Amino acid sequence: RIMTVGRPNKFNAESSHENAEIYRLYGTDSSLARNKDLVSKNMLKEFKNNFAFPLPSWTTRYCRAVFLTPQHIHLHPPKPPRAIFDARLRPTQDARSINMMTSTHEGSDLECLYGVVPSKIFQRIWNLRISYPLIDIILHANDVKSCFRQLKHHPDIVEAFSFVIFNHLWIQIGLAFGSDFSPANWEGVRRVIEQLAQGLFQDSSLREKHRQYLDKLQWDPSLDSSATKRFVPAFPDSQNQGVLDDDGVPVDTPHHVFVDDDIYADVYFRERVEQAVAASIEAMFITLGESDLTFRPDPISWDKLIDMTISHFNKVLGLEINTRKMDVGPPPEFVARTVQQLNAFHDGRKSFTVKEMSSLVGHLSHIATTSSWLRHILSHLYTSISSALKVNNAHEIQTNKAFRDAVRRVNDNDLLTADQQAWNAGVINRIVHRSRRTHFLNPTALEELRLIRLALSSCSLRTPIAHLVQRDATGKGYSDSSLDAAGGWSTDCKFWWYLEWSEEIRLSTLKFHKNNQDGKLISINVLEYASVIINYAAMSLYFLQNQDPANPFPVALLFADNVAAEIWTIKGCKRSLLGRALGRLLCALLINNPVGLSTARIDTHANVIADEISRLKKEKDSLNFFVSLVNSYPQLRGCRRFRPSPELLSAITETLLTKKLSDPLKLNSIVLNNPGSFTT
Repeated sequence: RIMTVGRPNKFNAESSHENAEIYRLYGTDSSLARNKDLVSKNMLKEFKNNFAFPLPSWTTRYCRAVFLTPQHIHLHPPKPPRAIFDARLRPTQDARSINMMTSTHEGSDLECLYGVVPSKIFQRIWNLRISYPLIDIILHANDVKSCFRQLKHHPDIVEAFSFVIFNHLWIQIGLAFGSDFSPANWEGVRRVIEQLAQGLFQDSSLREKHRQYLDKLQWDPSLDSSATKRFVPAFPDSQNQGVLDDDGVPVDTPHHVFVDDDIYADVYFRERVEQAVAASIEAMFITLGESDLTFRPDPISWDKLIDMTISHFNKVLGLEINTRKMDVGPPPEFVARTVQQLNAFHDGRKSFTVKEMSSLVGHLSHIATTSSWLRHILSHLYTSISSALKVNNAHEIQTNKAFRDAVRRVNDNDLLTADQQAWNAGVINRIVHRSRRTHFLNPTALEELRLIRLALSSCSLRTPIAHLVQRDATGKGYSDSSLDAAGGWSTDCKFWWYLEWSEEIRLSTLKFHKNNQDGKLISINVLEYASVIINYAAMSLYFLQNQDPANPFPVALLFADNVAAEIWTIKGCKRSLLGRALGRLLCALLINNPVGLSTARIDTHANVIADEISRLKKEKDSLNFFVSLVNSYPQLRGCRRFRPSPELLSAITETLLTKKLSDPLKLNSIVLNNPGSFTT
């Protein structure tokens, strides 16, 4: 139906003449006039590719179901400019955009699942390395050209997706970038391409059929080099058994399509790689039509297919992946652009706008997807944006009548429909976020920006794939904290630990403060977070002392019975000042640490051993207590006591008592090289 009838799945709508006039009179975005040559060139391309065709603008009045939607040009260097069909835009609160007339909200199309593709790619590479520890693994991709445009609107409704540019009415045949049903409509084709490409792998005739394309592929010369290559190992577990079936035969190469990019990884056997590429080409030809330039453009972007070198090191999904070192990281050019933005926030800078800071944080968040330690030093930037938005809101209320009117209409919600409320809320959000009002950069934010700038230039931004795949934890640790002490244990790493909180810390807990009105309360969430950090330090020390060449990047799974501590450990804390300060300490432990970190929730009633340890009130009773604990829980036999180093204890205590935001780069070498010791 997608390919033979037309899209969307369902479209039954009407628009009043007044609504249509609102959009006709609104016209197109001013970005088109500013980029006239670029727009003209783009529309000629659209016409040649049969994605749209023009009519004289006066024909608009004679089209039975025409609806004009504004267009704008999206400029996002270094990517090429793209024309956007602004199907969400509503000039007034009573306007109904074309996206409001679709049935997408009814769930009439497939759910988009391409967000899981990155994790599948990492999992595939990990399993390939398990089966082929001493052979190169290659990574390559095949790109669908203008993927949404390959699908066509149903002929009865093409007029509803029209627009006017430079005195011409353009009728869109292909689905638009901007229609809310385009991604969901493409999802079905995306899944079919994945399954077809893998299913066609056994068809050996495809290599000869597509030989004209395969002969143009570029291969990394180092793949055939006789020089010694070093491969970081991977090993099997219950979740990863390699890529060989029960008979020892490699499974057909799976394909993972991320929107329009068909990505595949395989062991370097040239015939096998060519077969995977040929299967990808054939799958796209079957679903989208074979190459026939007399009727339509090729569905495949041949330039991208050929220009992308088949190699162990490639850039996909905005990341650079190295299958020899088995690591992944942001491209240097992206980091350079981020550092360029950071340099604008020099030490002498006094102010910022929300738009500037939001753009910077967006770049840093992308880097943090693979460099998890960065999340723990972004907290104050998020706080700065949140505070600035509140100030912008108050400023606009005082100075902007249109803003006040929108706020008043939202508050009088009994008089508005849901669509009208949404429009006014959108107006409020746009004005607040686009405000040019500057905000003071306080010393804490400046220091955080300085730290990030230094970290991006001095720390490795590459992360082992071993830390990004779903696999069995190398070791499991459990921790808990009370208002008097904290404790933890791990039979995998053969340790237990106990830490009595100092008198100053105890006096700041809920035992002596009913609330945090004076700002001195140390909450149980913070103490639980500190216990997780100590547990991670203990496990890092164990793996440092017991290195396994077959598993150079172990993963520690930390169980906590406190939701806040669990979330802060992975995502970082954004609100609690103490939580953010402890996050700096965790950041120091994470930078350049080969031990990965993951967390899991454990019920309080199941966390009995850690709970009993944390209930011990005095250090002097710890030895006799542990003897009795071993009698109750024999699995603890042979465990040694972990004693945090004075430097680590000092950092935790100082943070809890002073809320000091320490420098994780300075702490890194101190606490990572000496997290503590094990004693019997």
